[in-house]
Amino acid sequence: MRRCLRESTLPDYPVLLVTDSETPTDDLPDGVRIVRRDTGFSGKVRKVALLTELPDDLETVLFLDVDTVVIDDISLGFDMAEKHGIAMAPAPHYSLADFRNFRKIMIQENVFPRGQLIYNSGVIFFSLKNPAVRSVFNLALTLAHKYPDAPWGDQPYLTLAMEMLAFNPYTLSPSFNHRGFGELISGSLRIWHSYRPVPEAATSLQAGYLHRFENGALVPVLKVPL
Repeated sequence: MRRCLRESTLPDYPVLLVTDSETPTDDLPDGVRIVRRDTGFSGKVRKVALLTELPDDLETVLFLDVDTVVIDDISLGFDMAEKHGIAMAPAPHYSLADFRNFRKIMIQENVFPRGQLIYNSGVIFFSLKNPAVRSVFNLALTLAHKYPDAPWGDQPYLTLAMEMLAFNPYTLSPSFNHRGFGELISGSLRIWHSYRPVPEAATSLQAGYLHRFENGALVPVLKVPL
């Protein structure tokens, strides 16, 4: 959290930390609002529960995992969240059915696997002014309770909830949530999602090439027409 705040180029908006009742927060910067919630979940699934318990006074929100760094303009995410309710980028492992064999849960919920996309929940822009957003979060939590011993983490539940509710989020490009897992980069990055240091020139990559994160650096790997 400290690194995210220290290294990110964030808009001048209020910052809220949602955490459990035990995590120490004394050395966070002044002005960070602390909300403590105990969910009964552990690991990444805890995020689903926390999203259902956000304060009612919030409107348009950017949720960030603690291993993210905002490095460029992200205003599109806020604008699209206000227009569509939720804006998210795809996960590098982008097939919902093939994410740790999540297809069996889809079938149990009468969602036939037909190549549906899974979104990465480490970066979520959303508008709580849209009541359908709370419905997505609540259904995701219901699914997490229904399959409590599953190894999938939170993002399949969120994605499946959107599928079941026919909720169509705005799909951001992977530049808004880049994991550095070997996926190709078109253009430059806006949010770096990794505990590894932000690579040099991440916001100004050489035009005319697709890049990839390799050995701590972003390298051009494929020439493309300009």
